[in-house]
Amino acid sequence: MSLPERLDDLANMTGFPQFSRRFAAKTQHGLHLRWSPIVALTLATAGIVVAAAAPHPHYALGISLLSLAQAIATTLSLLGPIKPFGTLVGVDERDRQLRRDGYLAAFAAVSFVAIVALLALTGLALIEPWDRDRLLFMMPVLAFYLLCLLLTIPTLYASWATRPIEDE
Repeated sequence: MSLPERLDDLANMTGFPQFSRRFAAKTQHGLHLRWSPIVALTLATAGIVVAAAAPHPHYALGISLLSLAQAIATTLSLLGPIKPFGTLVGVDERDRQLRRDGYLAAFAAVSFVAIVALLALTGLALIEPWDRDRLLFMMPVLAFYLLCLLLTIPTLYASWATRPIEDE
């Protein structure tokens, strides 16, 4: 047995190739995750509030909450009811419409939150004694929060817009 065959066997023992084939096919609809996106949004919002309000040594708590929310949001976008963009197998008009509506809702929400958050950061910088370093810290935190929203809101929209299909 050659080295590439051994490596293939080792990879097949992990189960990832089988999972990848099933995920690529994904002919059945994904899970209806109604409450998990709300948990991710709550963690992300708590993370950005803690990062904005905490003194310098406690920045890590806010970033940790945002990172946990980002991990949950990424998992939800993979397992949720919206099928990924690259897949053509098992995608019908309903799936395309649901994906489009979910991402349009996410884009609208992210745009609104970005404008409000930038105005709030500007206001906080004027009211509070924030220096340049604090503002430079908050801009990537805000971008990370917006990315978490962009991953979570389509799953949240699709999970609440449709009813779960009962197994027969």
